[in-house]
Amino acid sequence: MNIHFPKPLRIVLISTLLLFFAACSTTKKISSSSNTHSSLPKQESNSSKINVDGLLWYAKKQLGTPYKYGSADPKNGGFDCSGFMYYVYTHFNIKVPRSSYDYMSYGKEVSRQQAQKGDVVIFTGSDANAQKAGHVGIITENKGGDISFIHASTSKGVVLNKLSDSYYAKRFLRIVHILP
Repeated sequence: MNIHFPKPLRIVLISTLLLFFAACSTTKKISSSSNTHSSLPKQESNSSKINVDGLLWYAKKQLGTPYKYGSADPKNGGFDCSGFMYYVYTHFNIKVPRSSYDYMSYGKEVSRQQAQKGDVVIFTGSDANAQKAGHVGIITENKGGDISFIHASTSKGVVLNKLSDSYYAKRFLRIVHILP
């Protein structure tokens, strides 16, 4: 039986298959040993690496998805910031906190110069003076400390921004590396 799919559907099917095979070949097993965040398992260290470009491609597929407080599923109407992170990382079997606050004690802190694609950038909430985490995003690029990130903003949903944008620069707290 020979089935013919329209070109747009063929593109979607091929893209989905490529993502599936990339995810299958790059996912890691999760260990239940302790780490700095007591309720989340630690990733085993071995030579396999996550396909960061695949992770970022998957994150960018969500561009334009609306903001929805408390949601980690686009089928539920959108994402909040940590829900977006949870949705993207868990798609690649990477255990992460569900709350932006919990990222402060998760992963390994790195400098802006050391930050890599796939690292997490942490910000205060709407009060820039409160040194408490309230917003998170995924670094998409670092050109000598000029950092771009993708996140779920309350006003525009999933978008790309620069860490140097004044609104984010004054709320910046830290960057953490969470990928194996």
